[in-house]
Amino acid sequence: MNKYDILPTKSNLALSIKNDTTGRNSNLYDLLRLLNFQQDSLSIAINGSWGTGKTFFIKQCQLMLDNAFSCEDDEILQAIEKLYPGEEGLANIRKTHFRTAYYDAWEHDSEEDPIASLIRCLATTDWSTNVKESLIKAADIGSSILQATTNIDLKGLVKTLKDNSSDLITPDNLEQIKKRFNATLAELAPDQGKLTIFVDELDRCKPTYAVKLLERIKHYFNNPNVTFIFAVDLSQLQYTINQYYGLQFNGYQYLDRFFDLVISLSAPDIDKYFDNTKNILEAVQHFEKSDPKNSYYYLFCKELINHFSFSIRQINHFYLKTNSAAYNLLDQILNPQGIAFQSERNGKFIIYEFLLPLMNALNQADIDEYNNFISGNASKETLNILAKSKYFTKYYKDISINESNIDIIKGVSDIYNAIFNDQDQTSLRISNECTIDYPSKYKKKLIDACSLLSPEIKLD
Repeated sequence: MNKYDILPTKSNLALSIKNDTTGRNSNLYDLLRLLNFQQDSLSIAINGSWGTGKTFFIKQCQLMLDNAFSCEDDEILQAIEKLYPGEEGLANIRKTHFRTAYYDAWEHDSEEDPIASLIRCLATTDWSTNVKESLIKAADIGSSILQATTNIDLKGLVKTLKDNSSDLITPDNLEQIKKRFNATLAELAPDQGKLTIFVDELDRCKPTYAVKLLERIKHYFNNPNVTFIFAVDLSQLQYTINQYYGLQFNGYQYLDRFFDLVISLSAPDIDKYFDNTKNILEAVQHFEKSDPKNSYYYLFCKELINHFSFSIRQINHFYLKTNSAAYNLLDQILNPQGIAFQSERNGKFIIYEFLLPLMNALNQADIDEYNNFISGNASKETLNILAKSKYFTKYYKDISINESNIDIIKGVSDIYNAIFNDQDQTSLRISNECTIDYPSKYKKKLIDACSLLSPEIKLD
């Protein structure tokens, strides 16, 4: 059983840009162009709900900023050629030199003060040796900010944060220390260039840490050569702010103080994502060998993804479960053993090609409705997902070709009730082309398959 999530390795990042895997290359290029033409410091929020690919997107951005001017990696060079539309496009993202750092706030939210981990992030970033002295200086000055409240060692860059020779913060010298700190940060940027710090997972942090991080950055990192890019879910971050300051506090206005620009991450291009995600359509190979995307299974799964507005992460999890649950069951239908009639085979297609993916989607999107569904109490809205499906309707009509006045809504209701509510029905005749024998026996089969606790689940 293989996961479908694409890890943000350098190779995967480059390949995703080369293939425009999520259809966001144009967004990536526009962000790079914006950064190249900015005049002053900016604090930018890349807004998107959890699982939409924010981390992957900002790491794509970091990869391009780091390699726009010089690169010896063929994969990255191919990605650069794919991303930038011609010489003019390339010039737009080579206007400014960048040095970057990536900071995962969630990894550090158990620490006392974010300044310490931010400095450590800068100190451990793999930059060339010509900025070492500036890093040491930044850590040394930063230790003055930390000394009164923390006990974190930046060993290797300064002798110790408790060095008595370091300046202690007092009301009289605070502004002077801040100016020294920002002047040193400017030295971390390339000549005529900028330092860009990517801050990720802020919305997952404890309220105290999230608020402190935002306020520390606002107060201490005030330099025209330093840009912060936050990957956040603003709705969740606003909730975090309200937890800290109280429910009556206006979290949105508070966040507006920190972000100069808010850029909403566009929805991924699902077709491009499927085309470039290895084996994500594995179960579909049972159907249309030449073009799996023409199978009812694939098209209905895509309908479910759109209906429930699944994020990239949710799509990956949905296919991991649905492929594993459906693969062997579908294989038994397409390579039937002991299935006497074509009509029974068609009935099983309805069960495994449509009902099982619907159950997996419900299990992921709305666990309460899933429990209602398997208990025989599915809502009208849930059953209408099938009844109003373009592809279920087409299949249902295809196998009912000899029937007149087909009532799809009644047909869905009959199938559902026969499986989940009628223990005594020996056969459900949908048409001359389709029957389901002993339909209630499929209730347990479907529930076991959906829970992945069935011997028929594909694990390899």
